[in-house]
Amino acid sequence: MGTLKPAHFSRKLRHGWAAGRGRFRSGLAGALLSICLVAISASACAVSSSPLIFVSDRDGNLELYSVGPAGEGETNLTDTVADEFSPVISPNGKLVAFLSGSGDDVALEVMELNGTERRRLTTGPGRHGSQRWSPNSSRITYLVENDTSTSIYMVDADGSNPTLLTAITEGEVGDWSPDGQSVVYAMYQGDKRGIHVRNPDGVNYFRLTEELDFSPLWSPDSKTIAFLSRRDGNPEIYVMNADGSEQKRVSDSEGVESDLSWSPDGTRLLFVSDRDGNAEIYVTDIDGGNLERLTHNDVRDRQPIWSPNGKRIAFVSEKDAAAEMFVMDSDGSNQSRLTNNGFRDDSPTW
Repeated sequence: MGTLKPAHFSRKLRHGWAAGRGRFRSGLAGALLSICLVAISASACAVSSSPLIFVSDRDGNLELYSVGPAGEGETNLTDTVADEFSPVISPNGKLVAFLSGSGDDVALEVMELNGTERRRLTTGPGRHGSQRWSPNSSRITYLVENDTSTSIYMVDADGSNPTLLTAITEGEVGDWSPDGQSVVYAMYQGDKRGIHVRNPDGVNYFRLTEELDFSPLWSPDSKTIAFLSRRDGNPEIYVMNADGSEQKRVSDSEGVESDLSWSPDGTRLLFVSDRDGNAEIYVTDIDGGNLERLTHNDVRDRQPIWSPNGKRIAFVSEKDAAAEMFVMDSDGSNQSRLTNNGFRDDSPTW
């Protein structure tokens, strides 16, 4: 794939949020609460209270940090001499899976969102990564590479029951279907290149595409898969039905599209493109309509991720010769800075 090949230990995904609770004694306050719950799209109710987990090298090595949605409570969660990176929050919002180590010794670990109860899930040698949570937060699929093989495994969240799902050539784990019935993954080369799905028990294997396709992601209703493809020369966005039928091109530009993610309601796709000469964040309907550019900078903006309620987007911007964390409303308005330290802060997960 050359320089455009997606990184194995990328991305992203996903999620969990805890709503704030208050006790209202007056009838008027209670009525206001009811209005807020019904009209959840109103600005007073739009801000997710979930913390962001991200990676920073401000302490001399890569560490996991958390920060509140308004930039408050910034905390180092790992604080070790090893590199910790690639965080992925469980769907129930209670745990974060991440990678620890460097070189040919990169392990998969899990901990609570506050940094406690840390445990290592993998014990063998190799480069582990591309970890993805099951919808019920009980299991994790991951990739392991060593000098002789590349395989996809599955393990319970407590480290028990490690199971080989499939052996592959160079590739990545894409995503679990939200209904829990399938795991989608991509192979980058060889006679089996393309996108594949397999039941998490290792049966019912299907090959969906045979092109230079990668980064497959299930829609929230498990009916559609969005993915990136180089079948037309440069990386573009495609969608297809869960069985591989009706493959349709969503984007059409001379640039490179990347960092793809579904909106929580399944109606829009968030992505990064350099079509206008610089990496910026865009959003589009799944048929390619209503394309909107959300950021307008002379520096790279990347790694956008929706908040669990779909009202906000966290992203990385390379301002001031550093990568810093920002948030904005889903329409690109109200952009605000969460970190400002001159170091590398990236890989947000919400």
